[in-house]
Amino acid sequence: MSFNVRGSFRDLGNREARWQSRAPENVAAIERRGPHVVGLQECQRGNLLTYRKHLSGYERVRGPRYGNAPPYDFNAILYDPARLHLLESGGFWLSKTPERHSRSWDTRVARSANWAFFRTPGTDFLHLNTHLDHRSAPARRNGSRLIIEKTEKLLRHHGPETPAILTGDFNCRPGTPTYENFTEAGFVDTFLAAGNSDEESIGTFHAFEGNRYRDPHPERGPRRIDWVFLKDPLSRLRIVSHEILRDGADHPPYPSDHHPILARFALAGQNREPRT
Repeated sequence: MSFNVRGSFRDLGNREARWQSRAPENVAAIERRGPHVVGLQECQRGNLLTYRKHLSGYERVRGPRYGNAPPYDFNAILYDPARLHLLESGGFWLSKTPERHSRSWDTRVARSANWAFFRTPGTDFLHLNTHLDHRSAPARRNGSRLIIEKTEKLLRHHGPETPAILTGDFNCRPGTPTYENFTEAGFVDTFLAAGNSDEESIGTFHAFEGNRYRDPHPERGPRRIDWVFLKDPLSRLRIVSHEILRDGADHPPYPSDHHPILARFALAGQNREPRT
């Protein structure tokens, strides 16, 4: 699952959008599907405290903070330790100096990426989770190139044939240069690979309007800005399905201002359909 959960310290003036109001629906959206692993974006301390209390079966890899000042955000990864064994984890910032908290390429705020290697019966895999800039197209393009470069380096260390799953809020639409950077590097868009199509009504961002949301710029293509990508040179994983989850989207309080997305994978040659 990939889910931009909207930070717990935002929207304090909007009662319906406050974290305290929407936290039960947010938790339910995760709990209802029981994913093996969840890539969260805009996750803040209050969100993490809620998940620790109400999703106690999950452990977390918090990752490097991002944002310019407290309260910071995290691209935290939640995982089910009964299903996955954490082998290694780390992170970096999306900048010219990725080893330290920093920003580059006219980005409005410092951005980061979080990664973890997991072992599951049948295969190991890399999960990388990120959140690209919402204002600067150069930052998105350069950030995506850096993620590709870092992913390749991680896979050289762990095994270049290891499947890599990339989740995040990429703040741009399919077909943009950022999207094409990933597809040209061998990443497969699981939404399309699962048999879905990008129609005008397809979108993952709804600005706390739920199913009432109408994109002000439909001519730019579907506002599907949250993605799950898979890079799997030996086809160890089979893409079973990809859903945009609209739980709680009929009326406020909404779980977030984004719909969570869920991709299901199965080990190649098996009928079992583990979720991630």
